[in-house]
Amino acid sequence: MTITARTRRIAVVAALALATGTLSGCGSSSDDEGDSLTYWSMWNQNEPQAKVIKAASDQFTKDTGIKVNIQWQGRQVIQKITPTLRSGAAADLVDNSVNALGTLVSAGQNADLSPVYTATIPGENKTVAEVIPEKYKAYLNDKNGKPFMVPYSVATEGVWFDAAKYPELAANPPKTWEDLVEKLDGIKATGVAPIALPSNDPYWTLLTLQRQLGTEGVRELAADKSGAAWDDPEVRAAVKKVEHLRDHHFIKGYESTQGTQAQTSWAQGKAAFYLNGTWVPGESKPNVDADFKYGNFQLPAIDGGNTAVGVNFFGFAVPKTAKNSAEAQKFIAYFMNKKHLTGIATQALNIAPRPDVPAPEELAAVAKALDGNDVYADQARLFVDYAAWATKAYTPNVVRFIQGVTSADEFIDQTRRASVDFWKANP
Repeated sequence: MTITARTRRIAVVAALALATGTLSGCGSSSDDEGDSLTYWSMWNQNEPQAKVIKAASDQFTKDTGIKVNIQWQGRQVIQKITPTLRSGAAADLVDNSVNALGTLVSAGQNADLSPVYTATIPGENKTVAEVIPEKYKAYLNDKNGKPFMVPYSVATEGVWFDAAKYPELAANPPKTWEDLVEKLDGIKATGVAPIALPSNDPYWTLLTLQRQLGTEGVRELAADKSGAAWDDPEVRAAVKKVEHLRDHHFIKGYESTQGTQAQTSWAQGKAAFYLNGTWVPGESKPNVDADFKYGNFQLPAIDGGNTAVGVNFFGFAVPKTAKNSAEAQKFIAYFMNKKHLTGIATQALNIAPRPDVPAPEELAAVAKALDGNDVYADQARLFVDYAAWATKAYTPNVVRFIQGVTSADEFIDQTRRASVDFWKANP
């Protein structure tokens, strides 16, 4: 047993040496080069993802001698590190969603992670590029076509429900928008609120626009400096669909709820549906009944249109001015070993980016949708390629619309005018 463990460690160290050679071009200017790296994580220390990452980092230090100084910064990690980026990043490694990391990309503050993708994964005979499905890679690149992110989990948004309570939905999910509305009406007739959501919900409007216009149509809304794209009747058709749901199917009182409150309300059976991401099972499990069974379906096609699945990612990025970039990239390659990514599935209940790591049972329907359909960039990649527009011109107006402050027509008009003003100020 001792010999086997020693042999395994030697193999890991040898592979790391190979990876080190591959990554040596990412030099460090730090005095403690080769000894440590500083990692700011989006997770809190008691979350399952943090425990998986901590276990891997401890083993990485044993295998390489490189200490990983992890600071559990929470969800605002990118906002916290942004002020340090130009003069020298406070961390060598960060993680978050691909949308949140878009802040680094839009500012040109991300490192090119091409060397990580060509590195051999320590302990295996495959490169990082070989274990990530080809159809995901285009969405991990910056505007120069260089990868800025290496994902450790794959996510998407969909409609969650209790498959034990609504088995017919698991067997026969809505195929058309009209079918979806009919099912919502049927649920409402039983006295159950159809849809739970937080007051600042970003998904219903954007995903419905994507179904109506297609991904490029949504991106055209963001890029259009004249505002004319918002006059397309298809835009109004999509927003009116959401307005109908808002007025007839959203749970009462949602206007004053936050994300976790809405999720808990749904998990406790106060509403049938909850449109949100693949993190829902992991977060809501303490609040569901023992016989609860997670079901999920994608928003249906509109008028026979696209059925592609939005794909989101959570993973690593390295700031351009990181002092220990090479060490950070070694850790990324190390973490992509199947052993570590298996923990992402079994302990954190997330989908790992490697097809050879089975998805957890709670996400089986989601994994099937991702595997069996074309994918498009989550939220049309607005928060990566048009991050400032999305934050300033779109989000404030869509929140007022979802909260019932404005009508569909007022939302369209206000966002059109905000877009024109934004592009005048940001030509």
